[in-house]
Amino acid sequence: MSRHVDNLHDGVSAGLGGALLAIDAGLRAAREQAAWDRAEARSEDAVHRLGQALLASRAREAELARQLAAARAEVAGLRIRAHKAEARIPVARRA
Repeated sequence: MSRHVDNLHDGVSAGLGGALLAIDAGLRAAREQAAWDRAEARSEDAVHRLGQALLASRAREAELARQLAAARAEVAGLRIRAHKAEARIPVARRA
């Protein structure tokens, strides 16, 4: 009888040990999946922030390009006015 009890005890112990290992493996897998999910969410947030920064940068670049074009147009206008004004100065005064 003692042998039967020992075998039963060993079987129960092995079964419980296996169950505990399975539970531990399941918990580890769940933690690992949660970590991957958090990492993926962080990377998606980073990509979104980079996209927003890129859009803002392009908008700023377009604004600067407009300002540069306006400045160039103003310079061209000033050159034309300067040439016209210079043309009105008598030749003797230019030298």
